[in-house]
Amino acid sequence: MTRAAPPKDSTDPWPRMAAEDLRTLAWLHASERTPRVLAELYANGFPATLTLVAPGDPWLRAMDAALTALASTRCDDERSELPASSEDDLAADFAAIYLTHALRASPHESVWRDEDHLMLQEPTFAVRAFYRRHGVQAADWRLRADDHLVTELEFVALLLERGELKEAARFLKTHLLAWLPSFAARVSQRAATPFYAALAAITLTACESCAARLPPVAILPPVVAAPR
Repeated sequence: MTRAAPPKDSTDPWPRMAAEDLRTLAWLHASERTPRVLAELYANGFPATLTLVAPGDPWLRAMDAALTALASTRCDDERSELPASSEDDLAADFAAIYLTHALRASPHESVWRDEDHLMLQEPTFAVRAFYRRHGVQAADWRLRADDHLVTELEFVALLLERGELKEAARFLKTHLLAWLPSFAARVSQRAATPFYAALAAITLTACESCAARLPPVAILPPVVAAPR
């Protein structure tokens, strides 16, 4: 997804900060991250650095606890209240969510909204059309579909960086928030690692918080297929 600089005359830093949040979350959903990488992220302030998630949010505290456990293991610190997930645990959970769909929690909008719960159906092409109206496209839909969680998060971030706040609100309400609550609920309930359970939940919180801050837009309620 092509990136763009924020408008030069923008004085409100919030859209840029919100975009950074969404890009960070997209990066965490995009690929397996090792305990070492996650411990480094924690050392750099995540998740407290998230603008879109309140410090008292219970899932933010859960993410903090999960990362504390990982960081504690690396430095022989016994202060963590949780056992640390191993690299194998994290890899297995990532695969179960994003690759094998063992959790039955697809990261693709079409699976949640298509009547037959299939990928690359009408919801995918509706997302692609939205992208095209803004002059962008998925980097390679064969590797990561237009309606994948990562691609949709990056698109909202791009709109925020461009200052297209109403369009960001429209996309969130028309697409991402039409299925993300179901995805987040299932992953937070079924994930084997505290990290991925918390990641799904705080991604939903961040998107809901972002939508609440954006200008109001008129959107017809989407028709969402019942999850299997």
